[in-house]
This record gives sequence, structure tokens and C-alpha cells, in this order.
Amino acid sequence: MSQIRFPLKDHLQDPADEEALHRMAEDIDSRLQGRKRRRFFPLVLVGATAVAAIIVVFSHIHRDAGPLLFADGRELVAMDAGGAAREFALSDGSHVRLWPGAHMEPLHSSGDAFSAIVTQGRADFDVRPGGPRQWVIECGLATVEVLGTSFACERGPGRLRVVVRHGVVLVRGERVPDRARRLSAGETLEVAEAPQLPPSDGAGTIAPLALSENSGSSSLTGTESAVGGLNREKGNSRARTTGTTGWRILARHGRHDEAFAALGAEGVRRESKRLGVDDLLALADVARLSGHPAEAVLPLERILVEFARDAQAPLAAFALGRLQLDSLGHAQAAVSAFRKALDLGIPRSLREDIRARLVEAYARSGDAGAAQRAADTYFDEFPNGRHARAIQGWLRLR
Repeated sequence: MSQIRFPLKDHLQDPADEEALHRMAEDIDSRLQGRKRRRFFPLVLVGATAVAAIIVVFSHIHRDAGPLLFADGRELVAMDAGGAAREFALSDGSHVRLWPGAHMEPLHSSGDAFSAIVTQGRADFDVRPGGPRQWVIECGLATVEVLGTSFACERGPGRLRVVVRHGVVLVRGERVPDRARRLSAGETLEVAEAPQLPPSDGAGTIAPLALSENSGSSSLTGTESAVGGLNREKGNSRARTTGTTGWRILARHGRHDEAFAALGAEGVRRESKRLGVDDLLALADVARLSGHPAEAVLPLERILVEFARDAQAPLAAFALGRLQLDSLGHAQAAVSAFRKALDLGIPRSLREDIRARLVEAYARSGDAGAAQRAADTYFDEFPNGRHARAIQGWLRLR
């Protein structure tokens, strides 16, 4: 056995000096930090991606929180196809395609609801599924309610056809079987104001609604069939001879100037005395869209007098009020029309607009007291109404 030499401390000294130990500690520490960073980096990346996604979603919701707009940011206005099909992209990713002669007007738009009326022709809707708004499309003989789907609404004199491509819609109306019908993908519903009559002059029947994207025109073009000629006046008698329906065909193709010219100097007044609701609405559109708003008053007024119980009468009253106030400057007449729309039972989706515009009409007529009362009624019914700022401005007109 070897001999242990004393003192032991002389033989237990660390051969590495303090500076070397410091360098070794730093090296070990840097390696540990590198491993931690490598393990932590994927977690940071995943977290950052999630945060970015949340920001994108919330920013999209924020951008889409207000009224529905065109995709380029412009305010929604009436859409008219004219002589060629047109497609309109909207701010929420939805699309509307109008076929030749079709016309659609927005009625109400907010962050959670959108409604419009197809006054004539065929319109195809591709509504973004899961969007924030409930869509309500007025199609004359029925109302289509949808949250997200693709469907077509084709409206002609005395008839309506709704076809669903995918998704589900709810069709409501007095002439809908049981007043409501749920339609799923591939289903079709036809609504007519009266039973079809056999053609007496060899005219063909209404062509089926073509859903092909390559189709060149609406299937209503040139189809003055028995159903197409029906109207609501005195037992839903057939329309007059084809020689007097030329303006309808022109109007269907969006050629309103030519339609008005075809009617002649007294044409609107003459036709207003004998037509049914659908044709009276079309007649008013011809006058209004051809630059003759005063001529549009008579057909709308006749609907309110002769067909006040028709489902479209409240919409005719609303249209008359806007015409009187916006185009003709007749505020007192607008008051009467807006009040009539309320009395006839305007759809719930339009009540706020009617209440607000009634305040405007009273204010412009100079009746400050009535304007204030109408404003109070508006705020009682819609405490957080979207027209609050505009109403305050109208009240200052006193």
C-alpha cells in the first residue's frame, strides 16, 4: 500500500484554475439555454399563429359589423340588370346575379339583417353560409328567408318560382301551401296567384327555370303565357291581347325608356285603370326608372285603393312614400303613404325604416310636433335604433 502523504489538502487541489471554471460554467449555461429555446420555439410559433388567426377573425367581424355593402365599399343601391346579366359581389362574401330585365332594391341593411325586394325578373343568390345576417328576400307572391344557401327567385306577372341549389330556405306567403314551406337543396316551389288557364291562342307555357350558369337569359323572356298574363283584377281575368303587352317585355329587359315610350302619352294612366298588382308595380317601375316619377304615383295609389288586402300593398305604400319624399318633394303626401304602410302591416324587417322616414317626412313638412311624437315612438320601439343620429338631424330642421 502506498503511503498517504500529509497534508492532504496539498494533494486535493483542483488542477483547473478559477478562470477555466468560469469559462466552463458559461459554456454549460449557453448550451442549456439553447436547448430551452429550441424546445420553446415551436410553442411560441403555435401561439403566435393562433393570436394572428384570432386577430384576423375579429378584424373581419369588425369590418362586417355594419350594413351590408358592395364588395368595393360602396353603399348598396337598387340593382338593375338591363339587357345583360350582371353579378354583384357584396362585402360579406355573398353574390347576387341578376338576369336580363331583372331589378332588385335593398330595403333594409344592418349588422344582423338584410332584406331586399325583387320587383321583376330572375335573381340568383349565393349567400355566405354562417354569415352574421339573416336574409329576407321579398319576391311578390312570397317571402324567402335564409341564413346561408344558394337559391334562385324568378318572378313574373302572377307567378313565382323558387329553386334551392344547396342549403335550406323558408318560403312564406298567403299563396304558399299552408302559408309556409321549407325547401332543401334540389327542391322547387311554384306559386301562382290563380290556377293556370289553358292557352286560347296557341301560346306556350312558362319555360322551366334554367339554373345553368351558361344560360344566356332569363327563362321569363318572351313568355307571355296564360299564367304570365294573369292579373288580379275582377276575377283574375286574362290580360289583354299581346298587342298591348309590348311594354311589359321591354320592361323585363330593363329597357324602361322604350317601355314608357311604347305606352304613349296617356299610357300609364290608361293601363293603371285595368291592371292587377304585379303589373301595376311593373308600371310604376317603368315610369320611375325612365325618369317620370310623377307618373309612378297613380299605379301605386291604385294598389292601395283597389288591392289594399294584397300582401304587396304595404310595400307599395312604402315605395310611394319614398317616391313622394325623395323624388317629388311632397312631404305631406309621404307622411300619408308611410302611415298607410304601417296600417297595412309592413313586414317587421321594414318597420324601423318606416318609423324613421316618418320622422323625416313630418320634419320636412314643417310639423315639428308630429315629428317629435314620431321620434318618441321610434325610440320607444327601437331604443338602440340605427337611425338615431339621422333622426336627431331631422328634428333640428324644425
